[in-house]
Amino acid sequence: MPKIIKKRPARKKTAQENEVKSAALQALDKIKQRQKQVVTGVSVIAALIILYVIFALYSSSMSKKAYSLEMKAYNIYYSDTSGESMSEEDRWKKALELYKKSVDIKASPTALFYLGNCYFNLKDYDNAIKEYNLLVDKFSSEEGILPLVYQKLASAYFKTNQNDKALETLGRLAGVDDGIFKDTALILEARYYEGAGEKEKALEKYREILAEFPVSPWSSEAGSKVAEEEAGNAKETTKETEVEKEEKKPDK
Repeated sequence: MPKIIKKRPARKKTAQENEVKSAALQALDKIKQRQKQVVTGVSVIAALIILYVIFALYSSSMSKKAYSLEMKAYNIYYSDTSGESMSEEDRWKKALELYKKSVDIKASPTALFYLGNCYFNLKDYDNAIKEYNLLVDKFSSEEGILPLVYQKLASAYFKTNQNDKALETLGRLAGVDDGIFKDTALILEARYYEGAGEKEKALEKYREILAEFPVSPWSSEAGSKVAEEEAGNAKETTKETEVEKEEKKPDK
């Protein structure tokens, strides 16, 4: 009888081999997943960088355009119109148009200030007040220009009979930079009170200038006002004394 050849049974994979392959596949999946996350993250960062560059270039372009318009307006605002057909009023109107375009693109403290000045010169005090206040709100840290703004704003308030707001604005002027502009605020208050017929309040402000700011450029004006008042009082006193002497003379 021929010898029966028995088939060798196929070797079964051990549980350990299966576990190793499964772990390897899982690790590969994790690596692929991390690669996708890295690629996605890099893409997002790249997109943000591109957007930032585009915005920076756009902002720079707009700033240059706004600055160019502001300089044109500035030159017209201060140009000498003698011998030219453009009147002073037309010059302010032209400068106003250019300053408005500049501010619409990108507002700057100086553009807003001169825009307000154009309105002020054209006697449009309400719009002047609007622009000055916008400047104060938007550029409150620009202490170099704020004293000028407060003076013009107070004047515009006086022009529109908003006297309480004007005096409040002068109070803000007095507080700028540890009171360095307080003497200017005081002289403007004194002039207002004098014009309003409130002589005592005006003299109080004039005397305050003399006491606190003896070397102020306004001390000369304040001193003359106080001296004038004192001279008037002395004259009145002398007159009253002479009248009293006349009354005391015995009748002949």
